[in-house]
Amino acid sequence: MILAGAVLLSVILLIPNMDPHKPASSGGSSHDSNTGPVANELDDEPMESIVVTVSMSAEQFAYLEEANERFRFKYPNIQVELLNIESKEEAYAAWKQDLLLGASSDIMLMDSGWVREFAVMGLLEPVDSVNTASTLSDQPAKLLAPLKWNSYLWGIPYDADPSILVWNKAMLTEQNMSDPPKDWTSFLQLADRLTASGSAPASLLYLPADFSGTAAWLDAWSSAEKRGAAALILNDESANRLSETASLTIPSIAVNKRLLGTEMDNQRLLVSVVSWSDYKALSQSEQDKLLIDKLKLRNLWLGSSSFVVSANTDRADAAFSWIKEMTSVTEQGRNYEHLGKLPAKNSIYEIGGYSGSTAQYPPTWWLPLLNEEPIGEPPAPNWHKEWSRWEASWQLYTSGATDIASFIQSVTASSSNKQ
Repeated sequence: MILAGAVLLSVILLIPNMDPHKPASSGGSSHDSNTGPVANELDDEPMESIVVTVSMSAEQFAYLEEANERFRFKYPNIQVELLNIESKEEAYAAWKQDLLLGASSDIMLMDSGWVREFAVMGLLEPVDSVNTASTLSDQPAKLLAPLKWNSYLWGIPYDADPSILVWNKAMLTEQNMSDPPKDWTSFLQLADRLTASGSAPASLLYLPADFSGTAAWLDAWSSAEKRGAAALILNDESANRLSETASLTIPSIAVNKRLLGTEMDNQRLLVSVVSWSDYKALSQSEQDKLLIDKLKLRNLWLGSSSFVVSANTDRADAAFSWIKEMTSVTEQGRNYEHLGKLPAKNSIYEIGGYSGSTAQYPPTWWLPLLNEEPIGEPPAPNWHKEWSRWEASWQLYTSGATDIASFIQSVTASSSNKQ
C-alpha cells in the first residue's frame, strides 16, 4: 500500500495541472506539432479594422456585401466596414476631400479613369508590391493601362463594362450583308440605301443619353493611328462624324433595353450602342436578333473600376488581403454570372473557353481584345474634369436645350484651350 501510494503521488506531481478549467502549459512553444491550435488561439491575434468605400448600384453592393461575409469567415481578425456612395460624382468629391484631409477610407473602388489624377496628387499607395509577375499576367493589359503612372501601378482592376455596337441582323440581311460596315464611308452608304428604299425610319441609330455611349460610337470609327482620340479629345474628324450622326438619330428616342432586339426590329433601328452588362442581361432570343461588332471595340477601360488604397492607411496589409479576395477568380466569376460586368482576370476567360458555359463565363473572344496592341494612351490626370464638362454639354443637347453644333463648339473650344 505504501509503495502504491508513492507511485500515485509521483504521477500526480508529474502532471502540471489537472484542473480542467485551466489551460495546460507546455512549458515551451505554444504550438505542438502533433496537435492543432489551442482553444481561443485565433482570439489572441490582434484585431484589425479597415473601411472600404465604393460607388455602385444597390444591387451590386448587395453582392459585394455577400463577398465580404465570405471574407469575414476566412479572416475573422479583420473587420471590414463597407460603405456605398451610389452617385459617382458625390463619391469623387468625397474621396478627393477626405484624401486631402488624411481622413479617407483605407480602400476605395473608383472609376479607373480617375486613378492617375489621385496618384499624381500623392494620395494613393502604389500596389506594385502585391502584384507578382503571375498576378500581372492574369490582369488584362487594357484595364491596367489607366492605372499606371511614373513607372508605378496605382490600382488593381476589378471589372469593366465597355460600350459595344450591336447591329440589327434582319436589316443587314435585307441589304445582303452578313457583317456590319467596316468604315464610316460604308456606313453612310448603307444609310443612304435604306433612305432611298423608303425603309429608313426617322432614326437609324440608338444612343444612350449618357455621353459614354456617344464617345464609344465615335471612337469605333476612328482609324488605328487615332484610336482613342474620340473618347479623350473630340477632334475635327470626330466632330464631323457627330454632325452626320445627328441627322440619323433622335436624342430622345425611347428603347426598352430588356427587349432591345425586338425594339430594334419594331422601330427599324439599324444599330445601337449598349453596355456589355445590358447585352448579357438580354434573353437568348433577344441576343439572336443582334450582331456584335467586334472590330470596333475601343478604350475598354471606359466604364471600368479599380481598387485603390489610401496613402494614409496604416493597415495596408489587411487592405491588400481584402482586395486580393475580392479580385480572386472565384469572386470575379460570381460577379460576372450575376451582374454581367467583365471580370479583370484573364484566366476566367480561358476557363470559359474550356467549359463553354456562356452564362457563367465571358466569351473567349474578349481575351485578345482586352490584351491586344495598341494598349492606347491612358487618360490624362485632368480627364475627369474634361469628361464632366463634355457630359454636361451633352445633356443640354439631349434635353433639347441646345443643338449639335453648339455641343461640338463647346467641346472643341475646351479642347483648343488646353493646347
